[in-house]
Amino acid sequence: MKRRHFMLCTSAAALAAAAPLGAIAARRPALLDDPRAWLGAEFVSADGVRLRLADVVGVRVDRDTVQANLVFQTVEGEWPGEGSYALRCGGTEESLYLQPGQDGPVACINRLRHVRV
Repeated sequence: MKRRHFMLCTSAAALAAAAPLGAIAARRPALLDDPRAWLGAEFVSADGVRLRLADVVGVRVDRDTVQANLVFQTVEGEWPGEGSYALRCGGTEESLYLQPGQDGPVACINRLRHVRV
């Protein structure tokens, strides 16, 4: 009986210790690193405007630089116009410069390709 109790307790403790590690691995990458992972996610500005990431249009500038246009749709509220906004989604916050686009606000990001040495 003692051995069974020991096995149950240690396995429960191991599972409890591993759960946060699994949650960290399941999180999405940063918005600026992989914006396609955030498609469909809803962001909230400090003004209370809710925006949904509707599309990511990638443009390769050269072999080391990639530019992406993040196209948002306004879900709730009135988008005040062009400017810099802090957008929150879940536990993350990104500061993006939004400007008017054909289908809604657009943020243009430029990323350098990661080079492993």
